[in-house]
Amino acid sequence: MKAFRDLGIQHKMQVLNLLIGGTLLLVGLAALFAFQVLSFRSNFQRDTATLAGVIANNSTAALRFKDDQAATEVVDSLRAKPTVIAASLALPDGSLLASFGKAESAAGQAQFPPPGESRFVGRQLLTTQPVMLNREQVGTLYLRSDYRRTLMELLRFYAKVLAGVVLSSTALGVFLSSRLGRTITGPVLQLANTARIIGEKKDYAMRAVVGCRGDEVGRLAESFNEMLGRIQSQDAALSLSQKKMEALINSIDGIVWERSADNLRFTFISRQCETILGYSPETWLAQPNFWSERLDPQDAAKALRNCQELTAKGHPYTCEYRMIAADGRTVWIRESGTVLAGDGHAAAVRGILLDITRQKKDAEELDKLNRKLMDTSRQAGMAEVATGVLHNVGNVLNSVSVAATVVGDRLRHSKLDNLRRATSLLREQDGHLAEFLTSDPKGKVLPAYLCTVTDQLAEEQKKLLTRTDTMGQHIEHMKEIVAMQQSYAKVSGAYERTAAPALVEDALRINLAAFDRHRIEVVREFDPNLPDVCVDRHKVLQILINVFRNAKYAMAGLEGAGKRLTIRVGKGSPGKVNIRVQDNGIGIPAENLTRIFNHGFTTKRDGHGFGLHSGANAAREMGGSLTARSDGPGKGAEFILELPTASARRQEEPAALQATS
Repeated sequence: MKAFRDLGIQHKMQVLNLLIGGTLLLVGLAALFAFQVLSFRSNFQRDTATLAGVIANNSTAALRFKDDQAATEVVDSLRAKPTVIAASLALPDGSLLASFGKAESAAGQAQFPPPGESRFVGRQLLTTQPVMLNREQVGTLYLRSDYRRTLMELLRFYAKVLAGVVLSSTALGVFLSSRLGRTITGPVLQLANTARIIGEKKDYAMRAVVGCRGDEVGRLAESFNEMLGRIQSQDAALSLSQKKMEALINSIDGIVWERSADNLRFTFISRQCETILGYSPETWLAQPNFWSERLDPQDAAKALRNCQELTAKGHPYTCEYRMIAADGRTVWIRESGTVLAGDGHAAAVRGILLDITRQKKDAEELDKLNRKLMDTSRQAGMAEVATGVLHNVGNVLNSVSVAATVVGDRLRHSKLDNLRRATSLLREQDGHLAEFLTSDPKGKVLPAYLCTVTDQLAEEQKKLLTRTDTMGQHIEHMKEIVAMQQSYAKVSGAYERTAAPALVEDALRINLAAFDRHRIEVVREFDPNLPDVCVDRHKVLQILINVFRNAKYAMAGLEGAGKRLTIRVGKGSPGKVNIRVQDNGIGIPAENLTRIFNHGFTTKRDGHGFGLHSGANAAREMGGSLTARSDGPGKGAEFILELPTASARRQEEPAALQATS
């Protein structure tokens, strides 16, 4: 205690501040610590109850049919939850159907609370969840969870965090206390030092610096100065007071000034004008128009007009302009002034000029960085559009390549060579054609052969024309894809009313050659009583083409003719039509069901992760959605494209217009 009394006032205040702040911090941290523990118990109990409800709902069928294998699969899914140490599914008669971990005996089941409740026993949470089917209890789920390990990990983490907070708060408290404490102890120490110097030198012309005049230290310093003033003569006291005022003004980080209200001539200027602008106070005050002549030509007229108008109003004001310094620099100035009134009109104007050049440069630099950020964002958007064009054009280009290959194969195996050999025989019989056709065995069969070749060539021509028409459609669709992607950078495409099955057929038509080549069976299940949808047709085609292409790759590993793509078009949620594309391919792991729509995520070796991301965004822009579901690897996958009906969109448009008006 004696050591504390012997400390200086600055150190005493620092110690007291740290003790008070540390006590309050510890109390707050203790309360927060207790709240987090209670909150963890509550959240853990609620999460476990939710998990038990999900498992119970998934096991209704297994309990109803007493399918121990299905029940075991349901409870084994709890292995992914490290806090669950045991789980049992019991039939209404109390016999166990399936269990995970240690099976619950009759004595163990007696520890559990009534159905629908949970209870903490020791370091475990026991949860009893009834399994209901059509309001009938078909079984009971007993769930045993270890919450203490998770709680201890959480507490150790909080302890580290709290320790870091205490240490950093203590360091910050020491720093702030040492810095901010000077505002209180500084004037006191300065006053004590002044008293010591006056006592040693007997120099009563010295004055203590007055800090805050409203507090006790300021009043003490003022009383001290008054005592010194009474010692000196009245003239000496006035002289000293004037010097102190000048020192105070010159110590301000700005130019303190005073000028006449009826003209722009300055009557006082502080020494800071020499530091900030390079002009001495004597030079400034010697010329009546010194200030106005040093204004930047671009701001001069506006600055003069503002000064006159603001002075006439008689209110405190602030304005900004540029001045030319003595060395030619351009300095941004913020002028703050107060009009002094006398006899009903403005007598003088006083204020301060602050150098804000640094702030202006920082603002310009920030603006440059913002523009650079916008340019970078625009370039990133252009790259995304380019990636979308390449991806979607590549989908259609595969079909074009297939059609071109088929056309080439048919031309290489054309019957034209046979026709050429027949015409050669006719040329060789020049002048004896009638005898050749009636007597020669080859000539007799030649007319029938020519008819057969002609029919074959006609059929071949028909098929080639069909293929070339298909190629033309694919090329036209590629143009539409490019135009559609270009519109992403501007405004969304036009919406049109159309039938959902027609959109599916268009997309299938584009991919039909690829499906035939890979021997994929396409099954259509279309509801004939569906309302029309109102969508951007090209965006829907883009989504469906991407989904069909992914399904084709998903079934690439299947052997033989077992590849099946089922497309169902039916009613979805109110005001929506669903297009479901189901394949029997490799399936999707549960952890990837949501990640597959992220930009850049792909499981294909040559993929880039843009197709599904772009498709989900396009569906959302049209007021629909694109989702996926899968029972796991090897069990196929289903993509659901939900689109708004035309009637639903008509109802949304007036509401949107009203919201924007």
